[in-house]
Parts: sequence; C-alpha cells; structure tokens
Amino acid sequence: MVQRVVKTTYLLGLLFLVSALVYFFASNWPELGRLTKVGIGAGFMILFYGLSATVFRHHFFSKWLLIFGAITFGICVALIGQVYNSHADSFLLFFIWFIPTAILAWLTRGRFLSIFSFGLLQLTFWFYYFPSSYQIERGEWQSFFILLLFAVINGMIALLGRSSILSVLSYFAMHSWLFVVFVQGISMNQFHFWPYVYALMFVLFLLYVRKQPYFLCTLLFAGMFSVIQYFRFVDRYFGGNWYIFGLVLAIIIVYIGIYVLRWMKKRSNGKVEKVFLVAFQIIVTGVASVIAIGSIMQLLSFWFDVFSPYWLFSISVFLFVVPGLLWKRWDDVVRYTLLAIGYTLGAFSVTEVSFIVISVYIAGLFIVAWRMPAGVRTMTNIAVSLYAAMMMLDEWSDIRFTLFAVFVFYGIIYWVTKHTYERLVFLIFSFTSFLLLTSADLVEMDWMYVVWNVLFLCFVAFVLFFRTNEKEQSIAWLYTFLFLILKYYEWVWSLLHKSMTLAIVGICLLIVASVVQKRKAISFSVREQKWLLLLVVITLQVVFIAYVTFDKERHIRHGEQIKLQLEPIDPRSLIQGDYVRLQYDISTIEGIDEWGKVQVILRKDDTGVHRFVGIYSVNGKKRNGDMYQEGDVLVNGNIYGDTIIYGIETYFVPEKTGGDIQQRARFAYVRVSKTGDALLEKIVEQ
Repeated sequence: MVQRVVKTTYLLGLLFLVSALVYFFASNWPELGRLTKVGIGAGFMILFYGLSATVFRHHFFSKWLLIFGAITFGICVALIGQVYNSHADSFLLFFIWFIPTAILAWLTRGRFLSIFSFGLLQLTFWFYYFPSSYQIERGEWQSFFILLLFAVINGMIALLGRSSILSVLSYFAMHSWLFVVFVQGISMNQFHFWPYVYALMFVLFLLYVRKQPYFLCTLLFAGMFSVIQYFRFVDRYFGGNWYIFGLVLAIIIVYIGIYVLRWMKKRSNGKVEKVFLVAFQIIVTGVASVIAIGSIMQLLSFWFDVFSPYWLFSISVFLFVVPGLLWKRWDDVVRYTLLAIGYTLGAFSVTEVSFIVISVYIAGLFIVAWRMPAGVRTMTNIAVSLYAAMMMLDEWSDIRFTLFAVFVFYGIIYWVTKHTYERLVFLIFSFTSFLLLTSADLVEMDWMYVVWNVLFLCFVAFVLFFRTNEKEQSIAWLYTFLFLILKYYEWVWSLLHKSMTLAIVGICLLIVASVVQKRKAISFSVREQKWLLLLVVITLQVVFIAYVTFDKERHIRHGEQIKLQLEPIDPRSLIQGDYVRLQYDISTIEGIDEWGKVQVILRKDDTGVHRFVGIYSVNGKKRNGDMYQEGDVLVNGNIYGDTIIYGIETYFVPEKTGGDIQQRARFAYVRVSKTGDALLEKIVEQ
C-alpha cells in the first residue's frame, strides 16, 4: 500500500511539473528572450534524461524521467516554433517529435511511449490534412489518396502489432480515417463511389475479423455508417410515412443482434468475455435506438404541425419505458433498446411537462430500478440524473449546484453498488460531472472556483491512493490528464499563474514522496535500460535543438528584411499558447492553379511594402525569370491551387493580447534568407 502511494505521488509530482513547463512556455512571457526560453526548455530535457541515467538509474522513477524527457523534447520543438513564429500546431512539429519518441519506445519496449508516439503520429496526420494555421483546398483525388494513405499506414501498424494494445489502437485509427473519408465526401460532395466501397469493406471485415476488440471496432463504425446512410437515403429519396420503415429497421437490427449474440456464445464454448458481450449489446442498442428515435421524431413532425409534449412523454413512458422495465422475459437487447428509446424521447419533453409529474416519474424510476438487473439499473439511473439535472437548470439556472447534485448522485451509486461494471460507469460519470464543475463558470474566478478545483484533485487523489482496483485508478489518471488539458484552455486565470501553482504542487509532491520513501525504506525493483543506444538518441535530440536554434537566430539576424501587408485572426495553439493567424495579400494569387514548391518575386513599392510581381519558379522550373530585377526578393513557399503558404502564417503573442493585436496589426516585417526562406520577425500597425 505504502509503496503504491509513493509511486503515485512521484508520478503526480512529475506530471504537474511538466504541465507547469507547458503552461509557462505557452504563456509566452515577454520578459524572457528567445535563447533564454529555448535554453530553459532544453535544460529541463537534459535534466530529466540525466537524472534518469544517473541518480535514479536503479529507481522505478528512471523510466518515467525518461518518458518525460521525451515529452520535454517536444515542448522544446514547439517552443522553437513559438519564439521564431513557425506554424502553430504544425504537422512537422508532431512528426519531428514522433521520430525519436518512437525510437525510444522501440528501444525500451515501453507501453506508454509506444502509445504516446502513436498519438503523435495521428496528430501528424491530422494537422497535415487539417492545418490550424492556414487553409488550403486540395483536389478531390489528392484528398482521397492522402486520407486513404493514413488509413493504410494504421492498418499496417495494426497488422504488425499483432495482439498488443498498439495494434488495437491502430485498427481503431484505421477505421477512424476511413470514416473521415466518408464524412469528408458527404460534407464536400466528393468521393461519390466511396459509400459503396466502404459498405463492401465492412462486410469483409465483419466476416473475416475474428478477435473481439477488432470485431467490436468494426461493428461500431459500421453502425455509425449505417445510421448516417439511412437518414441520408430517406431524406434524399423519400419522406413522411417512409420513416415508419425506420421502426421496422430498428426491430430487424435488434433481432439480428440477438441471434448474433447467441451464435457467438455457442461458437465460443463459453470463452466470450463478458465485457465483449456488453459492448456488443451497447452498439446494437445504440444503432437501433438512434434510427428509431429519429424516425419517431420525423413522423411526429410530419403528421402534426404542433404536438403536445405530454403526447411525446406518454409515448416514451407507456410504449417504451414501462414494457422495457416490466416485461422481464424479453431478451436483454430488446429491453435495453426499448429503454434507450423511451428515456431519450422523455428527455425531449421533460422540461415541458408538469414539475410534479416529472418528479413523481423520476422517483418511481429510481425506486423500481433498484430491483432490476445491473444493465437496466444503470440506464435508468442515468436517465434519472439527466431528467433531474434538466429540471434543476430549468427551475433555478444554477449550473454549479446542478453539477454538484449530479456528482453526489453518481458518487452515492458508485459507493453502494457492488456490480463491477456499474461501479466503473458511475465513477466515470462522477468524474465527468465534477470535471465540468471545475470550469462551470469560465468568466469569473471566486472562492467557490478554487474550492471545486481543490476538491476535484482530492477526489482524484482518493481514487489513486485508496482504491485498489486498477481500472478505477486508470480512470482517475485519465481524468487527471483531462483536468490539466481543460485548465490549459480555461480563461479564468492566466497560464503563468497556473504554471507557478502546478510547479509548486509538483515540487511539494516530489519532496513528500522522497521523504516517505526514505523513512519507510521502500525499494523498487526495476529493469535496467540499455543506455548506450538511448544516449545516442538523446544526443541527437540535443544536437537537433541546438542546430535549429542556431539556424533560426542566424536567419533572423542576417536575413533581408521586407514589409508585407496582412489580415490577422486570433486562436490558441495546442501546446504553444496564443497566436495571431495571418493572411497576407500575397497569399492568394488569382488566375493560377499549381501544386508544389514555389518561388515568388516580391518588389518594394513607393510605400515600402513588398508586393507580388510574379512566380519565379514552380517545383524548380523557372516560369517568369525575366521579370526578376535587381532589388527584388525571392521568397519560397508551397502552392496549393491559388494559395501560397510561406511558413510565416502565425505570430505568437503573450496570453490574452491577441485580440488587441488583431485590431491594430496591419503589416508584418519578415526576414528572408539568401535561399529564399522567410521568417516572421514582428507585426506592426504601420
């Protein structure tokens, strides 16, 4: 017990300390110079790696120091992008971060680093296709093959990873990117052939994929695809009474699900995991319920211009909830589907029906639910909490009180129930409601805000320190990460103050863990790392940071300065802080449609602003070389149709100053190297 508490305290302290670094650098404190910021980041990276290889070499802490050293390398790369105004959340940032992290994961055989590097790879794919700092329009086939390539790469990782957690995640990511192709085709009116190919792929996957996690993943995405396609089909070709077929389709899906479950149980000879059966039932219930609910609402709106909420409430209670609760001979999937439909329809009318009627209904549901099986009880208690929360918000409009009441309700059920999966479900809901409570008011910081945040951390500590169930502890760790992410994007208090608070808490936790370990004479058994190859990777990371910093400094000091006209807007980066997104008057060139590397000719006008003259070359081939004159400047970029990206589309600013800069900034000063690379130096009013 004490050993586990010490380990957890060490990890929490280190996590808070690294989060403090992210928050600090994201605040973009203007008092620190460029080299000072990069030096601090690199110093912490070297410190983590050094302590892992020396002082804590035979300590379990060594592995985690190595992990956080790899994380700090990414922070350093992001920091270089911030101080030299490179792309915000650039795919190149995550790709550079991914390479050494994946190598370290392979050398150490560490699960966390493997999963983390996998996440970095997905972020690389995402920001390559959906860049945050600029907008580009790709051709239909180019878009299709890029997205398909992402899916294929994940499929190969899943195939090579065999049965590991990384393989399961890769398989899920493969289906996610295939689904992105589908959604992108719908939203952009592209890839008209893809739904047919996609449907065939689902059939093949469902026929030949045997392992339970992969089968469930396939079924989940097949269900989402089917729901979307059903409503698209009906909306496009039919309407009105045709939605009655949706109810028939829901019944068909439920009964197919029942027979598939029975078939799997017989074929597996009792080896089917219970969690797999539960997940399968949830997917079948979810798909059938969505189709049925959508069909019912469409039919009601088609048949009646205005219908009473009491009618909808009565339909939900007497046609779905009562049969689902009382007819115990029905299969579980049938009961769950009826209850899901009934409870969801009831949510549409709960605030329009008499307060007394709903109160009696909620009380009745709560009492009846305790004599029901765990699955029915879980669904009913979720519905009860949802109805009660909607009523409280409608009556008193106090979101803090409502969330706290919901948290207490879920916490009581978590504490008193004995069913394992039910406990996990309500622990998740407890954490979710409490996490929302910590940021319920995003515009005001008062003593209650502080109390809720402290209590949330106490709740996390309680589960981590005093609960022995590994699944419950994993949930607590997950919500710790979500808490830190939420606080990063929260505007109530500054990133700098958050950073100082997290640093103090992290250092205190590390000191406490160290003192307790010494007093209790606790020792940890660890697997010795092969440091020779690891040191090679670490050295290359340090060299990379030093070289890039030196190159950027030389560029900004010796490059030729030019002045460009711009149009700014203001978001926040994933880990780099606030920035102004820039659109230059030389970013869009009318009358061209090219793809690849480009060099443009800029010429200073009478006002001192450099204007576009023409394209000098595309993919290394000269186009208008005779237009170049002495005194002109050649600038490199990447052209996508008629849009040119120069790599200077983001300008990082101190926290909460972007709006003011957005209103005032009209011009940018840019340093251009002899090779034509541009580096944004500053933006000004005139």
